Amino acid sequence: MAKYILLVLISTFSLYATPKETIQEEEIFVGDTVHYQIELSEGIENDLQMEEGDFYEDSTMPSFKIFNIKKDKIKLSAIILFYKPGNFILPISWKENGEEKKSTKQIKVKSQLLGSEKDIEDSEPPISFSGPYLFRLFLVLLITVINLYLLYALYLYWKSKPKVVDALWEKQPVLEETIKRLHVIETYLESESIYEKELAFKISEYAKEVYSKRLEKNLLGNTDSEFLAELFDRTHIEESILRNLRVYFRNTKYDNNQTKLKKEEALSVWEKIKKDMEL
Repeated sequence: MAKYILLVLISTFSLYATPKETIQEEEIFVGDTVHYQIELSEGIENDLQMEEGDFYEDSTMPSFKIFNIKKDKIKLSAIILFYKPGNFILPISWKENGEEKKSTKQIKVKSQLLGSEKDIEDSEPPISFSGPYLFRLFLVLLITVINLYLLYALYLYWKSKPKVVDALWEKQPVLEETIKRLHVIETYLESESIYEKELAFKISEYAKEVYSKRLEKNLLGNTDSEFLAELFDRTHIEESILRNLRVYFRNTKYDNNQTKLKKEEALSVWEKIKKDMEL
Protein backbone atom coordinates (compact mmCIF):
# COMPACT_ATOMS: atom_id res chain seq x y z
CA MET A 1 0.00 0.00 0.00
CA ALA A 2 2.79 2.42 0.93
CA LYS A 3 4.58 1.70 -2.36
CA TYR A 4 1.37 2.39 -4.29
CA ILE A 5 0.89 5.77 -2.55
CA LEU A 6 4.54 6.68 -3.21
CA LEU A 7 4.16 5.78 -6.90
CA VAL A 8 1.03 7.95 -7.17
CA LEU A 9 2.82 10.90 -5.53
CA ILE A 10 5.82 10.59 -7.87
CA SER A 11 3.53 10.37 -10.91
CA THR A 12 1.55 13.41 -9.75
CA PHE A 13 4.72 15.43 -9.16
CA SER A 14 6.07 14.56 -12.65
CA LEU A 15 2.73 15.37 -14.26
CA TYR A 16 2.63 18.89 -12.86
CA ALA A 17 6.38 19.58 -12.98
CA THR A 18 7.16 22.75 -14.86
CA PRO A 19 10.42 23.82 -16.48
CA LYS A 20 12.60 26.29 -14.59
CA GLU A 21 13.31 29.32 -16.80
CA THR A 22 15.67 31.97 -15.43
CA ILE A 23 16.98 35.36 -16.61
CA GLN A 24 20.10 36.69 -14.88
CA GLU A 25 19.25 40.35 -15.49
CA GLU A 26 16.58 42.00 -13.32
CA GLU A 27 15.81 44.84 -15.76
CA ILE A 28 16.24 44.57 -19.51
CA PHE A 29 16.55 47.48 -21.93
CA VAL A 30 16.81 47.62 -25.71
CA GLY A 31 20.39 46.77 -26.72
CA ASP A 32 21.18 44.84 -23.50
CA THR A 33 22.75 41.36 -23.61
CA VAL A 34 20.48 38.93 -21.74
CA HIS A 35 21.53 35.54 -20.32
CA TYR A 36 18.68 33.01 -20.47
CA GLN A 37 18.55 29.45 -19.07
CA ILE A 38 15.91 26.72 -18.96
CA GLU A 39 16.17 23.50 -16.94
CA LEU A 40 13.65 20.68 -17.33
CA SER A 41 12.63 17.94 -14.92
CA GLU A 42 14.68 14.76 -15.03
CA GLY A 43 13.11 11.71 -16.64
CA ILE A 44 9.87 13.08 -18.17
CA GLU A 45 10.90 16.09 -20.28
CA ASN A 46 13.63 16.10 -22.94
CA ASP A 47 14.67 17.10 -26.47
CA LEU A 48 15.10 20.87 -25.94
CA GLN A 49 15.03 22.84 -29.21
CA MET A 50 15.96 26.50 -29.85
CA GLU A 51 17.18 28.11 -33.09
CA GLU A 52 19.89 30.76 -33.41
CA GLY A 53 19.59 33.93 -35.48
CA ASP A 54 17.38 37.01 -35.87
CA PHE A 55 13.63 36.77 -35.20
CA TYR A 56 11.17 39.15 -36.85
CA GLU A 57 7.70 40.34 -35.89
CA ASP A 58 7.56 42.20 -39.22
CA SER A 59 9.77 42.49 -42.32
CA THR A 60 11.52 45.76 -41.43
CA MET A 61 13.70 45.07 -38.41
CA PRO A 62 14.34 42.02 -36.17
CA SER A 63 12.81 42.06 -32.69
CA PHE A 64 15.61 40.05 -31.08
CA LYS A 65 18.60 37.81 -31.82
CA ILE A 66 19.51 34.46 -30.23
CA PHE A 67 23.10 33.23 -30.24
CA ASN A 68 25.70 31.25 -28.27
CA ILE A 69 23.29 28.38 -27.48
CA LYS A 70 24.63 25.66 -25.16
CA LYS A 71 22.58 22.63 -24.11
CA ASP A 72 22.59 19.13 -22.72
CA LYS A 73 19.73 16.68 -22.21
CA ILE A 74 17.63 18.72 -19.76
CA LYS A 75 19.31 22.14 -19.68
CA LEU A 76 19.80 24.88 -22.25
CA SER A 77 21.37 28.36 -22.04
CA ALA A 78 21.56 31.14 -24.61
CA ILE A 79 22.34 34.83 -25.02
CA ILE A 80 19.60 37.15 -26.30
CA LEU A 81 20.00 40.64 -27.76
CA PHE A 82 16.77 42.66 -28.00
CA TYR A 83 16.34 45.35 -30.66
CA LYS A 84 12.84 46.55 -29.67
CA PRO A 85 10.89 47.15 -26.44
CA GLY A 86 7.90 44.98 -25.55
CA ASN A 87 6.95 41.60 -24.09
CA PHE A 88 8.53 38.59 -25.82
CA ILE A 89 8.27 34.80 -25.55
CA LEU A 90 11.34 32.93 -26.75
CA PRO A 91 10.94 30.24 -29.47
CA ILE A 92 11.96 27.24 -27.37
CA SER A 93 10.24 23.82 -27.30
CA TRP A 94 10.67 20.35 -25.80
CA LYS A 95 8.96 16.96 -25.69
CA GLU A 96 6.99 15.98 -22.61
CA ASN A 97 5.48 12.51 -22.59
CA GLY A 98 5.41 12.53 -26.40
CA GLU A 99 3.73 15.95 -26.60
CA GLU A 100 5.50 19.09 -27.81
CA LYS A 101 5.55 21.92 -25.26
CA LYS A 102 6.54 25.55 -25.69
CA SER A 103 7.69 28.26 -23.30
CA THR A 104 5.09 30.68 -21.93
CA LYS A 105 7.52 32.88 -19.97
CA GLN A 106 7.26 36.52 -21.01
CA ILE A 107 10.40 38.66 -21.07
CA LYS A 108 9.73 42.37 -20.64
CA VAL A 109 12.10 44.66 -22.53
CA LYS A 110 12.08 48.36 -21.70
CA SER A 111 12.97 51.32 -23.89
CA GLN A 112 15.56 53.99 -23.14
CA LEU A 113 12.97 56.65 -24.06
CA LEU A 114 11.88 59.09 -21.37
CA GLY A 115 8.24 59.07 -22.47
CA SER A 116 7.95 62.51 -24.08
CA GLU A 117 9.39 61.53 -27.47
CA LYS A 118 7.10 60.98 -30.45
CA ASP A 119 9.62 59.08 -32.58
CA ILE A 120 12.12 56.26 -32.07
CA GLU A 121 15.10 57.34 -29.97
CA ASP A 122 18.14 55.49 -28.70
CA SER A 123 20.26 55.88 -25.58
CA GLU A 124 22.56 58.49 -27.12
CA PRO A 125 21.93 62.24 -26.57
CA PRO A 126 19.36 63.64 -29.02
CA ILE A 127 20.42 65.79 -31.94
CA SER A 128 19.97 69.45 -31.00
CA PHE A 129 20.71 72.91 -32.34
CA SER A 130 23.89 74.55 -31.12
CA GLY A 131 23.37 78.31 -31.08
CA PRO A 132 20.52 80.70 -31.99
CA TYR A 133 18.75 79.32 -35.01
CA LEU A 134 17.90 82.60 -36.78
CA PHE A 135 21.41 83.98 -36.39
CA ARG A 136 22.96 80.78 -37.76
CA LEU A 137 20.45 80.74 -40.62
CA PHE A 138 21.42 84.31 -41.48
CA LEU A 139 25.13 83.38 -41.51
CA VAL A 140 24.46 80.38 -43.76
CA LEU A 141 22.49 82.53 -46.20
CA LEU A 142 25.16 85.24 -46.16
CA ILE A 143 27.95 82.77 -46.82
CA THR A 144 25.89 81.16 -49.60
CA VAL A 145 25.31 84.53 -51.31
CA ILE A 146 29.01 85.44 -51.07
CA ASN A 147 30.05 82.06 -52.50
CA LEU A 148 27.59 82.40 -55.37
CA TYR A 149 28.89 85.89 -56.14
CA LEU A 150 32.51 84.69 -56.13
CA LEU A 151 31.67 81.71 -58.31
CA TYR A 152 29.86 83.95 -60.78
CA ALA A 153 32.81 86.37 -60.85
CA LEU A 154 35.24 83.50 -61.46
CA TYR A 155 32.98 82.19 -64.21
CA LEU A 156 32.95 85.56 -65.96
CA TYR A 157 36.73 85.82 -65.63
CA TRP A 158 37.24 82.31 -66.98
CA LYS A 159 34.85 82.90 -69.86
CA SER A 160 36.59 86.11 -70.88
CA LYS A 161 39.96 84.38 -71.32
CA PRO A 162 40.78 82.69 -74.65
CA LYS A 163 40.89 78.92 -74.58
CA VAL A 164 43.73 77.03 -76.21
CA VAL A 165 43.34 73.29 -76.12
CA ASP A 166 46.03 70.91 -77.27
CA ALA A 167 44.27 67.70 -78.22
CA LEU A 168 47.44 65.68 -77.67
CA TRP A 169 47.90 66.83 -74.07
CA GLU A 170 44.29 67.28 -73.00
CA LYS A 171 43.54 65.34 -69.79
CA GLN A 172 40.98 62.58 -69.88
CA PRO A 173 37.83 63.38 -67.88
CA VAL A 174 37.87 61.93 -64.35
CA LEU A 175 34.73 60.28 -63.04
CA GLU A 176 33.41 62.09 -59.95
CA GLU A 177 33.67 60.26 -56.64
CA THR A 178 29.90 60.49 -56.02
CA ILE A 179 29.20 58.81 -59.36
CA LYS A 180 31.75 56.10 -58.53
CA ARG A 181 30.14 55.34 -55.17
CA LEU A 182 26.66 55.37 -56.70
CA HIS A 183 27.84 52.91 -59.35
CA VAL A 184 29.26 50.66 -56.57
CA ILE A 185 25.83 50.54 -54.86
CA GLU A 186 23.94 49.84 -58.10
CA THR A 187 26.41 47.09 -59.03
CA TYR A 188 26.14 45.51 -55.57
CA LEU A 189 22.32 45.49 -55.81
CA GLU A 190 22.65 43.31 -58.91
CA SER A 191 24.96 40.76 -57.27
CA GLU A 192 23.80 37.28 -56.23
CA SER A 193 24.67 37.67 -52.51
CA ILE A 194 23.59 40.93 -50.84
CA TYR A 195 24.37 41.37 -47.15
CA GLU A 196 22.55 44.08 -45.21
CA LYS A 197 25.65 45.16 -43.29
CA GLU A 198 27.78 45.72 -46.42
CA LEU A 199 24.94 47.53 -48.18
CA ALA A 200 24.53 49.88 -45.20
CA PHE A 201 28.26 50.76 -45.31
CA LYS A 202 28.09 51.52 -49.04
CA ILE A 203 24.98 53.71 -48.66
CA SER A 204 26.49 55.59 -45.70
CA GLU A 205 29.71 56.32 -47.61
CA TYR A 206 27.77 57.52 -50.65
CA ALA A 207 25.55 59.82 -48.53
CA LYS A 208 28.61 61.39 -46.85
CA GLU A 209 30.22 61.98 -50.25
CA VAL A 210 27.07 63.64 -51.61
CA TYR A 211 26.61 65.96 -48.63
CA SER A 212 30.32 66.78 -48.46
CA LYS A 213 29.85 68.43 -51.87
CA ARG A 214 26.47 69.98 -51.09
CA LEU A 215 27.54 71.50 -47.77
CA GLU A 216 31.12 72.22 -48.95
CA LYS A 217 32.55 70.42 -45.94
CA ASN A 218 34.51 67.15 -45.69
CA LEU A 219 32.19 64.73 -43.86
CA LEU A 220 33.85 61.49 -44.98
CA GLY A 221 35.73 61.02 -41.70
CA ASN A 222 32.68 61.66 -39.51
CA THR A 223 30.88 58.96 -37.57
CA ASP A 224 27.25 58.32 -38.54
CA SER A 225 26.03 60.26 -35.47
CA GLU A 226 28.26 63.25 -36.29
CA PHE A 227 27.22 63.15 -39.95
CA LEU A 228 23.49 63.00 -39.17
CA ALA A 229 23.86 65.78 -36.58
CA GLU A 230 25.44 67.93 -39.33
CA LEU A 231 22.45 67.22 -41.58
CA PHE A 232 20.08 68.18 -38.78
CA ASP A 233 21.82 71.54 -38.34
CA ARG A 234 22.26 72.38 -42.01
CA THR A 235 19.38 70.75 -43.92
CA HIS A 236 15.60 70.60 -43.67
CA ILE A 237 15.44 66.80 -43.29
CA GLU A 238 13.03 65.93 -40.47
CA GLU A 239 14.48 65.01 -37.09
CA SER A 240 12.44 61.78 -36.89
CA ILE A 241 13.95 60.56 -40.17
CA LEU A 242 17.50 61.27 -38.97
CA ARG A 243 16.84 59.45 -35.68
CA ASN A 244 15.56 56.36 -37.47
CA LEU A 245 18.57 56.42 -39.81
CA ARG A 246 20.99 56.62 -36.89
CA VAL A 247 19.35 53.63 -35.16
CA TYR A 248 19.34 51.64 -38.42
CA PHE A 249 23.01 52.34 -39.28
CA ARG A 250 24.15 51.58 -35.72
CA ASN A 251 22.27 48.25 -35.45
CA THR A 252 23.13 47.19 -39.00
CA LYS A 253 26.77 48.27 -39.36
CA TYR A 254 28.24 47.67 -35.93
CA ASP A 255 26.40 44.58 -34.67
CA ASN A 256 27.31 41.02 -35.63
CA ASN A 257 24.86 41.28 -38.49
CA GLN A 258 25.02 38.50 -41.10
CA THR A 259 21.56 39.13 -42.58
CA LYS A 260 21.36 38.25 -46.28
CA LEU A 261 18.80 40.23 -48.27
CA LYS A 262 16.85 39.32 -51.37
CA LYS A 263 17.28 41.70 -54.31
CA GLU A 264 13.78 43.13 -53.79
CA GLU A 265 14.44 43.75 -50.07
CA ALA A 266 17.83 45.36 -50.74
CA LEU A 267 16.35 47.60 -53.43
CA SER A 268 13.56 48.62 -51.04
CA VAL A 269 16.12 49.57 -48.35
CA TRP A 270 18.13 51.61 -50.86
CA GLU A 271 15.08 53.43 -52.30
CA LYS A 272 13.76 54.33 -48.83
CA ILE A 273 17.07 55.74 -47.57
CA LYS A 274 17.63 57.54 -50.88
CA LYS A 275 14.21 59.17 -50.53
CA ASP A 276 14.58 60.01 -46.82
CA MET A 277 18.03 61.58 -47.29
CA GLU A 278 17.11 63.23 -50.61
CA LEU A 279 20.09 61.66 -52.38
